[in-house]
Amino acid sequence: MKNLPLKALQTFEAVARHKSYQGAAQELYVTPSAVSHQIKNLQQWLDCPLFERKGNQLKIFPAAQKLALSLSLSLGDIALACRLMREQQQSTKLVIAAIPAVATCWLIPRLTDFQRLHPEISLRVSYAIHGTEIDFNEVDIAFIYAPKPPQPRDSHVELFRSAESFPVCSADFLRNHGPFNSAKQIASASFLQDAVAAEGWKEWLHKANCALAPQVAGPSFDDFNLLRSAALAGQGIALCPLAMIEDDLSSRRLVQLSDISVCASSGYYMLQKSAVQPGAATAAKLFRDWVFSNNN
Repeated sequence: MKNLPLKALQTFEAVARHKSYQGAAQELYVTPSAVSHQIKNLQQWLDCPLFERKGNQLKIFPAAQKLALSLSLSLGDIALACRLMREQQQSTKLVIAAIPAVATCWLIPRLTDFQRLHPEISLRVSYAIHGTEIDFNEVDIAFIYAPKPPQPRDSHVELFRSAESFPVCSADFLRNHGPFNSAKQIASASFLQDAVAAEGWKEWLHKANCALAPQVAGPSFDDFNLLRSAALAGQGIALCPLAMIEDDLSSRRLVQLSDISVCASSGYYMLQKSAVQPGAATAAKLFRDWVFSNNN
């Protein structure tokens, strides 16, 4: 193996297949004279002729034909082994796009567990700011928010978590401005508003049979993470999906104030690319199974 003229053998196999120096040269991106040079080198190394010319035709000798067939099979096996190895390497890479709420509040705090279980999978996580700009040529799995189940053509959709939202506030705000044992008491407090779900408080007050006091309408935030941060900072009461503040509730950083909810039909959805290589599909399935095993 050490002394095999591999380049000359590859060139010979191409010439035998094309029955032409010109065809082999085009396939190998070299000049016909370079092909001729490699064939001469191989003939010298083998100490026997490989081709003979009859007019404009190139005829291969029987012994050389056997060598060419063996080379074609061997090079095909090598190409297949390389392709499978590349696919295996690609299968260990998983690109996740998530809206900021899911990325910050749910995914990132739990990724260490997934990496512990599957160290062979390399993850890249990016923001999908609006959830509508996702390109599944670049992304394997995405997390988005939608008021109703999306119906994309290039991905499989599953409900990840409900976006049903309840009024919450920080423990400090409850201590300083509470109690909030009734809807009327909640309605008299300072509201933190989600600009994306601008009608949220109006809907909640309607369900609670309360009127909105104009003086308590608080600031509006364009992003859920900003809204959550304001609530954690004790700036007022926010309508938050419990699925995104589980850790805050369990640590008592935030406190749920009522069982009256809004956005019950909205949800966070996981989208998985439909057309994937088998190896990549395995990595995506492992990630999907992990997500739903932690989704309780």
